[in-house]
Amino acid sequence: MKRFLYLLLLILTACSMAKKQPEWILEMPYDNEYYSAVVKISRKAPNYVELARNNAILEISTQISVQIDSDIALKETEENGIPSSEIISRIRSSSNNKIRDLQLVGTYETKNDYWAYYRLSKREYSAWRKTQCEQAMAQALNLLADFDSSTSNIVSGITSLLQGLELIVDYTDRDLTTLYKGNEINLYNELFYRLNRLPETFSLKFANNEIDLTAKQRERKTVTLAVNYNKNGQEYPCSNFPVCFIFSSGKGEIIPYTTTDENGKAELIINRITSFSNPQFIEAKPDKDFWLADRDNTVVKSMFNNLRFMPAAIKLNVRHPKAYLEYSFDNTPGTDFRNILIKKLQDLDLEVTENQNASDWTFKVNIYNRSSNYLPLLNQYSATADAYIELLQSSNGKSIYNTNLTGIKSTASLPEIARKMSELNAVNEICDKVMFMLVEQYIMF
Repeated sequence: MKRFLYLLLLILTACSMAKKQPEWILEMPYDNEYYSAVVKISRKAPNYVELARNNAILEISTQISVQIDSDIALKETEENGIPSSEIISRIRSSSNNKIRDLQLVGTYETKNDYWAYYRLSKREYSAWRKTQCEQAMAQALNLLADFDSSTSNIVSGITSLLQGLELIVDYTDRDLTTLYKGNEINLYNELFYRLNRLPETFSLKFANNEIDLTAKQRERKTVTLAVNYNKNGQEYPCSNFPVCFIFSSGKGEIIPYTTTDENGKAELIINRITSFSNPQFIEAKPDKDFWLADRDNTVVKSMFNNLRFMPAAIKLNVRHPKAYLEYSFDNTPGTDFRNILIKKLQDLDLEVTENQNASDWTFKVNIYNRSSNYLPLLNQYSATADAYIELLQSSNGKSIYNTNLTGIKSTASLPEIARKMSELNAVNEICDKVMFMLVEQYIMF
């Protein structure tokens, strides 16, 4: 009997709880005057009440975006590669941050779960959004005027243009018709048109179309770049204009970013070419990151990033460093062993020339046979050689490095052969111990 009463009590309790459950849990309420959301969250979740409200905001903003999707007409953005879905996603994200006066209609809790019913007045939200749009349009009109009045200060003009687009792009589903300088315009279309015309209004030009450079040399070269803005057929120098430089072919050490001076001039600074490929090319472009760094609107960032500015290009005629070899053995120049040293220099990526005036570097190699002796026990002749090696800059004769190799021995059956072998051994030691070090540390470092 007690068990029966206990079961009956449980059934009655369950029925009582079921009667208390709001209808909006069982069936989603519909009211054409409101955006509505019913959300369910586990009570085990941290801050489940706040989480429920955030989920309701997401649900209601999705409903708003569906309405926006049915109203929006963005042919211009499709042509610019910005899909309408991205615009809608941006507006939805904006709505998430701007939804106000969200009304909590009711809540319901069980041991495990929490339900919340939120709604937002369509009329109130539309009125609020209309006010926000009007305020954005007023600010964007001033920013459009700032851009249109820009000439040599076009850098700040572009900033104004992007700021105007950021204000307006969230309202592209609305009527953006307004008056500007006495004419009726669509404000978004005007801002968008000016943005997409930017690439054709700039010209970047190097003072020289090509320059000659030597690879792997620490030689600082500068080339002047001019940046101009064309407006109504007249060119204006772009002051404080951000520029970036990049190798489109080849590789080297350059200063990648700079800004123009008050005359619209900047300098490409080349510190070193690290590749032997020839020719190489460096391009100059507007540095988009200068403007993108301060932008938050993902759609406007995509629009600006998709612009294709015509770069200025400079050709680099790159050659290997040229070396001249001054060689002697016992003060006699030009033996056959000299060719071993020439081959070594070539293997180290140097171009060997027979004209010292045309060279960048001069290698002096002097080898002396110090003594020759007969070794009766071996029935051989020995010879000992010393070598002097020096590296100089050919242009001014400045000595960069010098060293000596001494006591280089050789043996042979005849004294003349022993003497020649001492020269060969000295050449081989110079190749093994000196040449690589000189090139790596003093020429191609």
